[in-house]
Amino acid sequence: MNLNIGEAWARLAEPVAVDLQAWQWAALAVVVGLLVLPRRIWRITGLYSTLIHEMGHIVSAMLTGRFVMGLRLGWDHSGEVVSRGRGKFSVIFSGLFGYPAPLWVSAVMLWAISEGYAGRALGVYALFFLLALFFARNWPAVVVCLVTSAVALAVVFFAPAGTYVYLSLLIAGFLLLAGVKDFIKVIGVHTWRRRDLEQSDAYLIARATGTFATLWLVVMLALGTAALLWAVSSLVGLF
Repeated sequence: MNLNIGEAWARLAEPVAVDLQAWQWAALAVVVGLLVLPRRIWRITGLYSTLIHEMGHIVSAMLTGRFVMGLRLGWDHSGEVVSRGRGKFSVIFSGLFGYPAPLWVSAVMLWAISEGYAGRALGVYALFFLLALFFARNWPAVVVCLVTSAVALAVVFFAPAGTYVYLSLLIAGFLLLAGVKDFIKVIGVHTWRRRDLEQSDAYLIARATGTFATLWLVVMLALGTAALLWAVSSLVGLF
């Protein structure tokens, strides 16, 4: 078993052109839809989207100087990041980037693919999940992080370069659709499912800062929309 990091990174760094036929795009779209839309499958794949959501909180918290103490996930798609820091800005900034995170990761990956960096995007993606594993503090978080890390590292070390485009497009497409689905869910929480309002990041920010949840929901929607537009623009450019 060859685990040569230098050789793996050199292979990932090679430019990868996107030249897919219509049927290949259709096949990818069908697979992405099957991973996100059916409820039974989403019970499993949604855990992966939740992990990206919580990693959005972790990365944004670290950027504002907060000390991240742990990540906890639930099999019911719940998640919690425990961090410590001072100032309302860090609370707001770290709280805002949960729901937009899947869309931003998708947008960055689609941009990287359009620039020929599909392999490099997968390499950085693998490191991203190793970081997540470092913060895991309960069994669901450990299991989800281990599985995603193992898959990502298997791709880095063993997947042939010819599969990079398909794998990266599959991940980006999944996160794009999952991100939209999560935003629809949080909008529902703020409108017709208000009994679940305390699960919303916008509500948590408002409670911590003495402001209004609607304000932060609008900000999150703006961040998500910006990522969505960037992702769609990059995706259209691939055709």
